[in-house]
Amino acid sequence: MNQIDIAAAPPPDVPRSSLFAFYRYFLAEHKKIFVWLFICGFGVACADAMVSVFVGKVVAFVGQPDRWQAWLERWPTLVALLVAIGLVRPALIYLDLHLRNSYLVPGVTSRMRWISHWLVVNQSWQFFQNDFPGRLAHRVMHTAGSLRETAEAAIRAVWYLAMYGGASAFLLAGADWRLALPIAGWFCGYGLLLRYYVPRLRTRAEGSSQAYSDLMAGIVDCYSNILTIKLFSYAATDNDHVRRALLSHNDTQLRHMQAITGFMTSLTLLNTALLTGTGVIGVSLWLNESIPAEAVAMALPLVWQLASTGGWVAWEVSGIFQNLGDVKQGMESIAAPNTMVDMPNAKTLEIKAGAIEFRQIGFGYSSERPLFEQFTLTLAPGERVGLVGRSGAGKSTLVSLLLRLYDIQDGSIVIDGQSIQDVSMDSLRSCIGVVTQDTALLHRSIRDNIMCGKPDATPGELERALNQSRVAQFVSELQDEDGRTGLDSSAGERGAKLSGGQRQRIILARTLLKNAPILVLDEATAALDSEAEHAIQEQLDTLMVGKTVITIAHRLSTLARMDRIVVLDAGRILEEGSHEQLIISGGLYASLWQHQTGGRLPGGEHSSFAPPKSPDFQIP
Repeated sequence: MNQIDIAAAPPPDVPRSSLFAFYRYFLAEHKKIFVWLFICGFGVACADAMVSVFVGKVVAFVGQPDRWQAWLERWPTLVALLVAIGLVRPALIYLDLHLRNSYLVPGVTSRMRWISHWLVVNQSWQFFQNDFPGRLAHRVMHTAGSLRETAEAAIRAVWYLAMYGGASAFLLAGADWRLALPIAGWFCGYGLLLRYYVPRLRTRAEGSSQAYSDLMAGIVDCYSNILTIKLFSYAATDNDHVRRALLSHNDTQLRHMQAITGFMTSLTLLNTALLTGTGVIGVSLWLNESIPAEAVAMALPLVWQLASTGGWVAWEVSGIFQNLGDVKQGMESIAAPNTMVDMPNAKTLEIKAGAIEFRQIGFGYSSERPLFEQFTLTLAPGERVGLVGRSGAGKSTLVSLLLRLYDIQDGSIVIDGQSIQDVSMDSLRSCIGVVTQDTALLHRSIRDNIMCGKPDATPGELERALNQSRVAQFVSELQDEDGRTGLDSSAGERGAKLSGGQRQRIILARTLLKNAPILVLDEATAALDSEAEHAIQEQLDTLMVGKTVITIAHRLSTLARMDRIVVLDAGRILEEGSHEQLIISGGLYASLWQHQTGGRLPGGEHSSFAPPKSPDFQIP
């Protein structure tokens, strides 16, 4: 059997929200493995039933007065049973274990995790804003295991029980139909127990799974924001939040385990009745000379094994429904409909000049409060445009719409005559370099964080980006706890091992390496000290040459270099023009400028260089 290509492209369709369709989506490409597991399960069940037949035959054999004559008469049957038990059964068990341990557990599970990750990571930006990263990661990792375990348990336990029970009933009925009555009654009772307990187990398992998911999300949220918790002495209050989630999970888990206790106790009584009933009927038939002793010797081990298997299967069934609860939880994330997908046959964006047009766009985070209505803005090829306005004016949202982190509701956004709705999102974002005010980095090496801007960059291109962003000045001194140095050292969780300014310069290096024809700077130098900002600003000026640039900055002195400044207010263009024109006009921009001292907004950071024109201003 071929090895599983774990990282191959996922199936072209997407999983549907029904439980059966979800299982079929993930397991269909592994159907050969499951077919062989069904065959092995059937073979092992029949071979196990032959053990009791062998016991009965041996009892009958050793009870014969003429031993050698009995051996001559019975040896072919005994040898055939020994071959089935001693050779065929171990071979089938080996094949079953080999399929499970070499393909199903490592391969199929990893494959399902890869597909789950692929489906989640391709979800929209809004999807991730509405959930906890820890809960998403838990569902991606845990759902695959739960899904595989339910399918595996259904074959390993339920299918085995059905085959073993059928074989046992067939063998006992062959001796005397009355010997099969306890097994028939046992199956009826087993079905009634499942009918009563399964809905309760399923409901309580789902509740326990949801409570566990909430507990995990709360703990991960606590650890992810540990600095805030420690700085504000919030640990005690946050521990109360985690404690409540833990108690809730404990209560739901307790109710689930109590249902399992009732199920297992009832099954124990049912198994006792099966063994007792078979013994009574078998001995009665033997006393009346209706069956030979070997039939009784065969019947008791058969039903004992069936009773033991029933208990094992009952535990497996409880595990199946526990896992089904986890799978249903995972479906909420993995099978969630993707609201941001490429159009069918989406083309690749081709940048010829870099002209950007917002054509009468409409957008709002809620239908009751639209942010943009009939908004129009045009950027000429190679034009550098600054966006300014009060918080909530729509500056960052406009950039998010350009990057298709959100979809517009009306109008169109066009780049060089191509609507961004008609091109693939990957090709769109590959043409836009972005430096945001969020300086979080991947928990990987410095090199990996920079190279994700252009994975196929040459060493010369990487070195040039390091020098331009001033990263080379500090990265050579870095060393992590594992002894890795320089570019190979780890940035830490979200870049926590670096200062804000160092993280900002690494992000700048990534964008410089990407060298995209359209550049978006959203507070690109906000985390830098004055000297570093002044040095990097010169490199940004070089980077902006020949590119269409959108810059968002609260430091108005940074925008003074722009060809045009657009002032937004509540999703509308209030005014636009050059820095000098807007100062002379005396509008909102001039008012914001007057409220700055040396290029600093109230509560902001000091700019490193004086603006081209600075109004006389005194603090009252």
